[in-house]
Amino acid sequence: MGCHLSVIIPARNEARLIRATLGCVLGAIDRLGPLHAEVIVVDNASTDGTWEILQQYANEYRIKAIQLDQLGAARARNLGRAHANGKILVFVDADTHVSADCLYRIVEHCDHRGIEAGITRLAGLEGGLRARLWWSFCEHVRRLPLCRAKAMPALMFCTANVFDEFGPFDESVAIGEEWPILANHYRRRRRNFVYDRSITALSSNRRMQTQPFGYSRTFLKYVWAILHRSGRLHFSDRIR
Repeated sequence: MGCHLSVIIPARNEARLIRATLGCVLGAIDRLGPLHAEVIVVDNASTDGTWEILQQYANEYRIKAIQLDQLGAARARNLGRAHANGKILVFVDADTHVSADCLYRIVEHCDHRGIEAGITRLAGLEGGLRARLWWSFCEHVRRLPLCRAKAMPALMFCTANVFDEFGPFDESVAIGEEWPILANHYRRRRRNFVYDRSITALSSNRRMQTQPFGYSRTFLKYVWAILHRSGRLHFSDRIR
C-alpha cells in the first residue's frame, strides 16, 4: 500500500511536550481510516532525553525517528521530507497540538478540492490574555492578501510535488524558512492555496513568555525579518 500522507516533526529538546504532540498526531491519523500515513520525527541534537522518548515511540507506534546533529529547524524539516513517502506532506512543530480532524480535513483539501498547499489557524497552547491577543493579531495578518503573510510552519501542509517544485525550506535563515514554499506557491497559484481557519492548532507561547517583553520582542523581530533579510538570519532559541 502506498503512503498517502507524511507528518514531519522537527524536535529539539522537546522531552516535556513531544509525547502530547505525538498523541494528537496519532489520534488524527486514526481518523484517516484505511489511508496509510507515516510519522517522521527528526531529533535535532537534543540533550534532554528527547531521542530516548522517540525510540520508545518508534518501537511502539512505528514512527520513524531520525537523528540530525547539525542544528536548524529548516534542516530538520528538509531531512524529514527526504525520508517521507507520502503524497501529502504535513509539517508540525513539536510543541503544537493538532485537532482530531486536522489530517482528515487536509486530505479532503488535497484530494477533492484541488488544494496544493495551506496553513491553518493557530492559537495558544497555554492560554492567557497576551497569548490570545498575539495569536489573534497573527490570524488577522495571515488573512491579508500578501504572499509572506501566508506563513508560520507550526502547522503547514503541501503536496510532495509542490515541495519539490518550490522547496526546500531555506536553511540559510532562522526565521521565515518556509517562505520559499508557501509564499512562492501563493504568489503563483493562489487558487490552489488555502488558509483554513476552521482548523485550529494549539502552539506553545513559551518563546514569548520565557523572556522579558517576549511578545514585543518577537513582534519586532518578525517585522525586521519581513523588512530586511538580515532580520531572518539569527534567532536565539535553545528549543527551536
